[in-house]
Amino acid sequence: MKIGPHPAVPDAPRPPRGEQIADTPACQSLKYSSRFRQYVLHPLWGPGGIWAGDAGLRSGIRSDLTALALILVTASIFCLLIGRAPAPTRAGVLAAYTTDLTQRTPHQAFNARRAAAAIDGEVVAPGATFSFNGVVRGWSADRGFLRAPVSYNGTLIDDYGGGVCETSTTLYNAALLAGCPVLERHAHTFSPSYAPPGRDAAVAYTTADLKFRNPYRTPITIHCKATAGRLVCRLETTGEATRRSVVTSQVINRQPPSTMAVEPGAGGRRSRWRLRGRDGLTVAVYRTWYENDKMAGRELISQDSYLPISRVRWEDR
Repeated sequence: MKIGPHPAVPDAPRPPRGEQIADTPACQSLKYSSRFRQYVLHPLWGPGGIWAGDAGLRSGIRSDLTALALILVTASIFCLLIGRAPAPTRAGVLAAYTTDLTQRTPHQAFNARRAAAAIDGEVVAPGATFSFNGVVRGWSADRGFLRAPVSYNGTLIDDYGGGVCETSTTLYNAALLAGCPVLERHAHTFSPSYAPPGRDAAVAYTTADLKFRNPYRTPITIHCKATAGRLVCRLETTGEATRRSVVTSQVINRQPPSTMAVEPGAGGRRSRWRLRGRDGLTVAVYRTWYENDKMAGRELISQDSYLPISRVRWEDR
């Protein structure tokens, strides 16, 4: 827009009120002309060519300000239409999952909380892959983890990081519900008690990882914290998910546990899970997609087999 300079207006005597006058510079107002694309001078004439006086001058100024306001509003609307202003977004929870910490040993619960703190606040960019091992970077003593019971090839031993698998399992279920493609996940030898069969995620640094990809066009933020004896993992994004997913487990085969007799002094511990035993299972996990409350698809996530845990009968002699 080209704006011409405002010409100097010389002093001129004000004509008597009501008297017709000629078009002199003293009787002019600055107006914008769309025809000439610049500001031009217009005479301040009243009705019938009569001098408008001070009221005419104020009216001319008001009309100039109105025209300028209209120009600014039009420019703002144009910027919105061509996308130069960011579209408003709303943060939302894609999915959340929680597991119980009260049945773990104090060291297991400590390690689960420490691993949760390591992944809390992690942002997964659109199309990027999240790696649990890559973020937590191990659970050795120098990283502040404690010795706790951990399953190693089906045997329960005390080692650093026992309990970390509950954090990876909680995150895994949140990722499943959020609709994220799972790239790597491993099952335990025995089905753990803190998650449904087939929905656990065992991790071992450098050998077994949990990986999933962000399929959305907006980043995913991971929130994972322990509160009131429970571990909660939440996946959030600035956009809205167009799909809703439901995860279900189907038991394909069940193997009852055997009974093992243990004499006093044999070194067995009277823990609840060892006394009652646990079935061996073959489990398939499916994820079903819904769009606008209508089923849009179904996929097989995994099929795992878990060994049975024997019942223990104590024989006192």
